[in-house]
Amino acid sequence: MDYKKWLIEDLRDLERLRFSVAQMEGELETLDAEETAIRATDYDKIPGGSGSNTQEDRLLTTIAKRDELRANLEATRRRVADLDRLVSGLDNDDELRVVQVMFLSGERNAVSRLIEELGYEAAQIYRLKDRALKHLAQMRYGAGFRP
Repeated sequence: MDYKKWLIEDLRDLERLRFSVAQMEGELETLDAEETAIRATDYDKIPGGSGSNTQEDRLLTTIAKRDELRANLEATRRRVADLDRLVSGLDNDDELRVVQVMFLSGERNAVSRLIEELGYEAAQIYRLKDRALKHLAQMRYGAGFRP
């Protein structure tokens, strides 16, 4: 049942991915500011400055870093959006809550909390988890999916 393992890993990664998006956005702002500063500085007029080759090298390096970071940011944003869409496709409130508590929030004692919150026994919580993962897999991979 590898699909369950893969889905659980993806769901548990979701918050980390959201954090990564914020970090990359901050890094992009820094690189944009660095590019602006490089373009604005006349290195030929700085005593000991090594001229335009150094300026061009720094500028090209900054642009290359920025472009690579933008590509990574867009890929990460797409992954977050895909996972958000997938989770929002769960139409059973109990299944959605089980996924939120067990995988998305990373809470300790998730099963105990769900037992208390939903009023089910542990076995029913695990059945809901399995059913939710199956529904998520069906939506994601299309196998046997009936909306």
